[in-house]
Amino acid sequence: MKQLLLLPLLFSVIFAEEVKEGHSHQGHAFNEGPRQAGPLMGKTGEVSFPITTSWEQGQAFFNQGVGQLHGFWYYEAERSFRQLLAKDPDCLMAYWGLAMANVENSKRAKEFLEKAGKLIKDSQVTDREKSYVKALSRFHDDKKEKNRDKRAKNYLRDLEDLILTHPEDIEAKAFYVCASWQLNHKGASIGSHIGLDAILEQIFQQSPNHPAHHYAIHLWDYRKHEQALDSAAKLGSTAPAIAHMWHMPGHIYSKSKRYHDAMWHQKASACIDHAHMRANFLLPDQIHNYAHNNNWIVESCRYLGDKDAAIAMAKSLLANPRHPSINSTDKRGSSRYGRTSLIETLEDFELWQEALDLSQTRWLDEDTKSDDNERPRLRLLGLANYHLGKKEELMEVIGKLDAMLMRGISAQNTAGEKARAKAIREKKGDKQIEKLVKAARKKKKNLVEKNKRPLKVLRGCLAELNGDLGTARESIKSIRSASLQSLRLLALGDHKEAAKKAHEVLKKNDRHALPIARALHVLASCDELKKEHFEKLREVSSIIDLAAPPFARLAPAAKKLDLPADWRKPHIPADDLLPRPELTDLGPLHWSPPAAPEFSLPDQNGTRISLADYRGKPLVLIFYLGAGCLHCTEQLTAIADGFEKFREANLPVIAISTDTVPDLKKSQDNYSKGTIPFPLVSDHARDVFKAYTAHDDFEEQPLHGTFVLDGKGRILWTDISADPFMKIDFLIEEATRLLDLHQ
Repeated sequence: MKQLLLLPLLFSVIFAEEVKEGHSHQGHAFNEGPRQAGPLMGKTGEVSFPITTSWEQGQAFFNQGVGQLHGFWYYEAERSFRQLLAKDPDCLMAYWGLAMANVENSKRAKEFLEKAGKLIKDSQVTDREKSYVKALSRFHDDKKEKNRDKRAKNYLRDLEDLILTHPEDIEAKAFYVCASWQLNHKGASIGSHIGLDAILEQIFQQSPNHPAHHYAIHLWDYRKHEQALDSAAKLGSTAPAIAHMWHMPGHIYSKSKRYHDAMWHQKASACIDHAHMRANFLLPDQIHNYAHNNNWIVESCRYLGDKDAAIAMAKSLLANPRHPSINSTDKRGSSRYGRTSLIETLEDFELWQEALDLSQTRWLDEDTKSDDNERPRLRLLGLANYHLGKKEELMEVIGKLDAMLMRGISAQNTAGEKARAKAIREKKGDKQIEKLVKAARKKKKNLVEKNKRPLKVLRGCLAELNGDLGTARESIKSIRSASLQSLRLLALGDHKEAAKKAHEVLKKNDRHALPIARALHVLASCDELKKEHFEKLREVSSIIDLAAPPFARLAPAAKKLDLPADWRKPHIPADDLLPRPELTDLGPLHWSPPAAPEFSLPDQNGTRISLADYRGKPLVLIFYLGAGCLHCTEQLTAIADGFEKFREANLPVIAISTDTVPDLKKSQDNYSKGTIPFPLVSDHARDVFKAYTAHDDFEEQPLHGTFVLDGKGRILWTDISADPFMKIDFLIEEATRLLDLHQ
């Protein structure tokens, strides 16, 4: 009887430990990151980091992973270490590598290190390898030492000890310099930049082409950027397969005001990233630093006056697939960067009608969910209406910004009232109550302050249209840019102050084409323009768009100074550059959807269904793990229940299963509301799962996958995960958006 009573408990334990379909058998940390095998790709850095491994190719994959770590290519580094671990499950340093690839995700890093900790006692590895693991484990162990600052200092000391014990280990020296920079301002501030630079020189003496040139750039970027010019010239060639290694020199060249060189490197990074993500069905924002790099291309184009290229890249970022976890309108990803960049570009180049036109499209549509996203758009539309003399439309924009301001004030008042009520309940004293109320209101201060500046600027514009020049002039103080202030002063007839501001812009000499052009226009209008002033613009003029308003209006001034109609000068490359590859050989500059693998599979009736049948139509593909997967059943049920929405959006659906043809009926039987309104097809051999990368190659199991294809058979959107994608309304909305933008 006692044994019978124990049976339910026994079964509950067994099923509690059972791994869900699609989840890794190695633990939660393995559910994330790459789950598809990758090759030895080459060109990831000259690295020699001896480890103990039983797999013949293990050392090569580990060296590749370390090179990818040096290039902050964490996703691919993790793939390399997982490849090693799949072949050598007892490889201690593979777990170290996985933890290092999660430098920004301590939770996952700790899980990898816990597995390493279980191996380290019995592992027949060198003391050097154990030192690496112990140092990193100690850094992430927030139970023994809760103070992160102390853990940071201890980690650097542990790396120092490793270097002292193994002075020949240049990888330890490289990671020491990297950690010193990464932990700067986190309890372990850099004591001596020169000292760290001396360590880098030791590395380069032994390995001149070592990818640690990356760390030289980070070390000197905000300190004395000129010190890293040599590394900027060399870095891309140290690991040419890694996009970030081409990106980083752009930091140094931008600081040196060499914007052509900066832009070339940013474009090289984008081309390599796009080629890689197309080959691996990755979403753009799965790539570390991707959105930041491509946004910087827009910025460099603006600096150099290239209107069309700036708009094209901003739109490219906006057209990238959105995903709730990596790229949404409230995250710092492609979508937000693209929207901000497009707004700034339209304003900088004074494309007022274009701004109004785009505001009626998906490129710059209203964001009803976020004031932070909508505010810059409204500011742009307000300026556009002002410049086009549309007073009523300008007033409408001001009204919307006023409503935002009122929402902010209301939120601030509500926060104060709640704090007061709570303090009274807790019987706080009067002074303490007022202090708590003030603190609560302060937390909401930004909701108020963010709206004040654009409102003041636009109210000044409206005042000018109404003839109230005093109020209009007062609003100029709210304009951040000196060159834009000078234009407004000129418009208000204050030539003296306008010219003064224009001279300030030229004196600053930041080599940004647009502010210089504005200053030249002001000086020409004030009859103070000289040829040497114009030469400042010609120095950076090689790719200026002469038809863009800020440059087109300079034509009379150029003619008056006896300059040619095309007054631009060709760019002369610097003499400290190494040979560079052709950008077109690296990959496409803009993201574009990859081709979907073809398939032809039987449905539950044995009828063949192929991708070719849907040519000319969009398509949603669901990869599910059979009728026995409860999560898959939930997803199929949700799609079936909401299928009318898919129908209205003209989105056919096909569900591809690991079940055999006879077993497909079980999925139908699981749906209690009638017939599932879309085809269920069998891929029991999992060939199509693998072709679409909805497969864990390391553990030989299928994964949940959701794909959106366009009528040309291209993959617009994807989600491959340990769990099925359940945000059905988002899926339909995003599919519709992408289909509109990628026609």
